[in-house]
Amino acid sequence: MPTESFYKLDKEKRVKIVDAMKKEFSRVPFHEASVNRIVEEAGISKGSFWVYFESKEEAIEYLIDSHLEKERKKSKEIFLKNNGDLFQSYIEIYDYLAKCKINKTEKDLMANIFKNLITNEEKWIPKEPGDNLIETVKNAVNTNNLDIINEDDLMNVMKILNYIMRMNLLDVMSKKVSSENAKLKFMREIEILKKGFLKENERRK
Repeated sequence: MPTESFYKLDKEKRVKIVDAMKKEFSRVPFHEASVNRIVEEAGISKGSFWVYFESKEEAIEYLIDSHLEKERKKSKEIFLKNNGDLFQSYIEIYDYLAKCKINKTEKDLMANIFKNLITNEEKWIPKEPGDNLIETVKNAVNTNNLDIINEDDLMNVMKILNYIMRMNLLDVMSKKVSSENAKLKFMREIEILKKGFLKENERRK
């Protein structure tokens, strides 16, 4: 997280630094990002950057946490609105993230964030994709209609849902598929998870 000195800056200067970080961290994978480009874009010295952030990794974590905080807040609202319905809530979270109106820089940054949450390419960023979201909403899930034995089962199901949600969103952001086809694929995957993989007569054996 940023140092106290960063939060003491006036808002305009903080925004300029954050915008510069977004621009650089959206341009390339996080490990390739250049602090030199950030300080040049922000109009600050390299020494000042190290006063505000103790490492490049801290700066990236700050941007990721800022993004995920908005996602966590909206996700909790969706779960409460749906009385904890797990699958319907994930569908609405998907729609919310897919429809967010953002500029190209924000879009590329989100793509890099999603990619990291899926692959954990950056080893210094907290592992377990989607745990930030899961921890926020797990207590709001209604398990009455789910074949869930314990909290570990619920966590595993939610990790799977996080993975397929982010993979389909990443495909859209990377322009691998259209938004319409990604949503259809996501809905199909939701149905598969609802039904399970075994045929009903096989489940009875």
